[in-house]
Amino acid sequence: MNKTLILTLSALLGLAACSAERASLFPSYKLKVIQGNEIDPRAAAALRPGMTKDQVLLLLGSPLLRDAFHTDRWDYTFNTSRNGIIKERGNLTVYFENGVLARTEGNVLQNVTETPESGQHADKP
Repeated sequence: MNKTLILTLSALLGLAACSAERASLFPSYKLKVIQGNEIDPRAAAALRPGMTKDQVLLLLGSPLLRDAFHTDRWDYTFNTSRNGIIKERGNLTVYFENGVLARTEGNVLQNVTETPESGQHADKP
């Protein structure tokens, strides 16, 4: 009887030490969720003025937003979150003039300059 009581108390004490807050600190419980169009930094670096809309579409994929009033502007945006907390926000806006790429802007282009030149892109934890 004493063994059963001691074992039960040990198990309850062990379970009481585990809380949801502590369990959320373990990386295996955090899922990486990407919402939107995640842009590969190498693909963003490959954009050049004068590319056609089809070439940009082939390189980056379909834009998340195509404004009906501004048909020469495509917006790519994405969020990366872990455990419900947004860790990274990325956006890239592509502007066309006469059907060819005129300019690009957004924080994805800043990440291109911060990416190591080894051919691998740095994942943020």
